[in-house]
Amino acid sequence: MLKKVAIALGVLLLLAAVTLGWLWHQATALPEWYTEGSLEELAGPPEGAEGPIAPPQWIAFDDRGDRLPTEPAEPFPELEAEPLRGAGVEAASPETSVAPRPRRHRAPEGAKRHELRGFHVRRGKDGKRKGSPAIRASRAVYEDGALEIGVILDLSRLPKDELKPRERERYERAVRRFPGLTKRDVWVGVEDRPISVGGYLQLSPEAEVRVGKLTYSLASAAERLGMSPVELRLELNRSLRRLGFVDPEA
Repeated sequence: MLKKVAIALGVLLLLAAVTLGWLWHQATALPEWYTEGSLEELAGPPEGAEGPIAPPQWIAFDDRGDRLPTEPAEPFPELEAEPLRGAGVEAASPETSVAPRPRRHRAPEGAKRHELRGFHVRRGKDGKRKGSPAIRASRAVYEDGALEIGVILDLSRLPKDELKPRERERYERAVRRFPGLTKRDVWVGVEDRPISVGGYLQLSPEAEVRVGKLTYSLASAAERLGMSPVELRLELNRSLRRLGFVDPEA
């Protein structure tokens, strides 16, 4: 679901900015971690990679930015499935999480910042790579209680069947008007000070959606998707659980 939400938000919010013209450069801005860093870990295992795909794991860094050794993961105590609720807001439905049992990755002593790289690539039932071709890279940073999640979309590889008919129509119309759209990578993300629920990071109602250098409230982003803010947050939280966004400091 995360890739579908990211793709839909990236397209809809980018189109909103593009139609205003002067927001073009802000909406299409890319982060330094993508333009200046190594993409090997951020892109995840390459397509056609042989052998099982290991799940992404938080990487710890000290206050100087040096990478710290990671200790083996340990499972959390067994917990009963619980509805995805958050920060005093009742869930829109009684659906429970279907996430795998979380595992505790002990934070190394002196850890200041944690990064999760290439999380958009998951293992299929056959153990092989599974991910949307439209997502080039992904990175999440957790530091001082703040979480930043970002994915880079390649609109030229956008699987249009993952868009609703109305969204697809708007996208195709925009491409005809602005051909340069398909030649741009787009940075879409979420920023928040999340809470820890059952060993997982969970977004709060104050989370914001980012497209390039522009930010939108959950309410604004949800309205464009035809959802309520609660529904959008629940969908995102379910996705974070499925992708293994455990609390690195739990």
